[in-house]
Amino acid sequence: MIAVLLLALAPQSETQPERSLAHDLYRAQIAAAESATRLGEAAVARAWLDETDPALRGFEWRVHDAAKDESSWGITVEQGHVYTLDVSPDGATLAVGLSTGGIELRRTSDGSSIATLAGYKESLAQLRFDSTGERLVSASFDRTVKVWDVARRELLVDFLEHKYPVGGAAFSPDGKLIASCSYERPGNDVVGTVHLWNAVDGTLVRTFQGGRKPLIGLAFSPDGRRFAAGSWDFCVFTWSVDGGEPVKCPVPDEGVYNAVDDVAWSPDSKFVVGGSKDKSARVWNADTGELVATLRAHTDFVGAVDFARDGETLATGSADGSICIWNTKDWSLKSKASGHAGPIEDLRFAPNSKTLYSGSRDKTLRAWDTTHDWYGGAKMRATAAVYVARFSPDDQLIASCSYDGRIQIWSAVTLDLLSAWQAHPSKSSCHALGWTSDGRRLVSGSWEPVVRVWDSRSGKEIAALEQPAGTYYLAVSPDGRLLATACGKQVIVWNLNTFTRQSVFEGHSQGVTAVNFSPDSRWCASTGRDGKALVWDAATGELRCSITAGGQNTAEAVFTTDARELAVAGRNGVVTLHDAEDGTLLRTLARSRHGITHLDLSPDGTRVAIATDIVELIDSRHGRIVGSLRPHFTGTYNVDFDSTGERLASCATDETICVSEVRPLRERLALRSHALAARARAQAQVETEIAGGRSAVELLTEFDDRSVSAEVPEVRRARLEALILALANQRP
Repeated sequence: MIAVLLLALAPQSETQPERSLAHDLYRAQIAAAESATRLGEAAVARAWLDETDPALRGFEWRVHDAAKDESSWGITVEQGHVYTLDVSPDGATLAVGLSTGGIELRRTSDGSSIATLAGYKESLAQLRFDSTGERLVSASFDRTVKVWDVARRELLVDFLEHKYPVGGAAFSPDGKLIASCSYERPGNDVVGTVHLWNAVDGTLVRTFQGGRKPLIGLAFSPDGRRFAAGSWDFCVFTWSVDGGEPVKCPVPDEGVYNAVDDVAWSPDSKFVVGGSKDKSARVWNADTGELVATLRAHTDFVGAVDFARDGETLATGSADGSICIWNTKDWSLKSKASGHAGPIEDLRFAPNSKTLYSGSRDKTLRAWDTTHDWYGGAKMRATAAVYVARFSPDDQLIASCSYDGRIQIWSAVTLDLLSAWQAHPSKSSCHALGWTSDGRRLVSGSWEPVVRVWDSRSGKEIAALEQPAGTYYLAVSPDGRLLATACGKQVIVWNLNTFTRQSVFEGHSQGVTAVNFSPDSRWCASTGRDGKALVWDAATGELRCSITAGGQNTAEAVFTTDARELAVAGRNGVVTLHDAEDGTLLRTLARSRHGITHLDLSPDGTRVAIATDIVELIDSRHGRIVGSLRPHFTGTYNVDFDSTGERLASCATDETICVSEVRPLRERLALRSHALAARARAQAQVETEIAGGRSAVELLTEFDDRSVSAEVPEVRRARLEALILALANQRP
């Protein structure tokens, strides 16, 4: 950690903007939080974020802060911490066992309290409902197992046959039997022990033994024929309820401590899973003990495992505070969720297989929605490497273009694909894209010597603008009148009202890499491989100033919101700020260790986002990199803020488009749910209108022509998405 602080505080440039010790400390704290996150130290990351000066917190802090809690809801328990929990069969009640020995009943809807049972003197080890939800069995380290009447809050059975701490207990599926696990010490030995007993009167049926270490975590197979327990003897044991020797499911010896702390059965009773202290979970064939899969994604002990009742997913919880959701068809990782700031002690799926509940030593109880894949960052997957992803002017849509020549249109709220079409030949790629200011048209460029203008809703081509060569990059003026394209060593400017060539800017000695207009559309900045950034009068083509920056290759230049200054990024990783009128170097903003491909400025002007091997954020006032995001597996190609500055879209050659947001995941999922419901209603209405003889094109024209002042934005967005989908379905 000291190394992180020293690195963050080290001087980077002889030309520095306004700096302060407080700002240097903020950078160091963000760097430490990011390092802790990558190491899986959620609690450490949370502590570093909380230490930062609120006055200095920017986009990077807000994104990291939101990412630290991806749960649907979370509450803090007042006494001790959650050690075990279970969900009632009707999905309405949570039974929560605490480290203090208390047992609480809570509502699954929000975690609010219902009642408290008498409890124990020592910590709970395991709580489980019977199949009716009428009884609850609890095991404790105080060596007892108790059966409770849930409705009456009364003790029914107090089982006292264990001589040592009890590690788990559960009802058989028919509710007639209870198995509880512990260990015995005959002589100087330790023997894992399971008692099987009558759930009504507590009479002992039979005793089982397995291994030379304590047993912890117990579960019956759903078919009721067997039960399993985790062993600190580095394995999982399964027994037949009728007796006999256990089947041993061994954890391979990989040179690290690998005791098993929890077990779970697949709903079909074919597989048993154990969570181990070697940071993995393992899946075995329950009949033979043969290892089927090893699940690795956590950075610390795996102490909690549970299958969804539909059998499609498995959840694992770790001492690193994270939850992993696995696809049981191929045992691949589906998603990894963050929210707890301490070790997860237990987790259980609701009967609907969609909601997961977890408890942690951080004293919180949390709920999770396992039906989406937005944990760890919301992503869209394109059909090929993505070169540009841009928000529409109203922030409702995202357009992307890919290596295979395709354009795809996505909902910026639900992130669903709405429309796609082949914009350019697949061998020509499609790597330049821009919206017109009204959002109704898109302009695209490729290695094909033609720039194409599209209706963004229908995908219909409006115009084809022929050029002497392919287009490397393009930009549409904010007023929607002009198009500037980077074509070889030239910048070609087109009139988008008449689709005629207006002027050609010539000044670069090597290929032009990017073009951008000023916010007032008066100026156009171009960058090239000759190491120059040139500022032009957009209307006349007169050269306003020439800037030498970026080493031998400049990546892109963007104007500040007042158009007075120009941020210039070089492929060498240096970002400088210049006077946009005469090109004077004002200051060096930052030096990245990575080469820069593109950049964007936040609407409030406080942050410059740069696309490098990762996404990095620069404080435009104080200078220097203040944070980073790692949403992609490969290098980031482009970045784009929405008009509010609360979302940043990024894209990469790994075929993904990611949206980094400052809003908590629960808020985004709520918006997504409402948007999906509104779209479904709009689709039904559009389908009815089309069935009545109206065309989708006619409906869209009517939609564009009518006044929007009195319309609810959500309703209008839903109808637009429904119309885009209808038009996409009609496309050949």
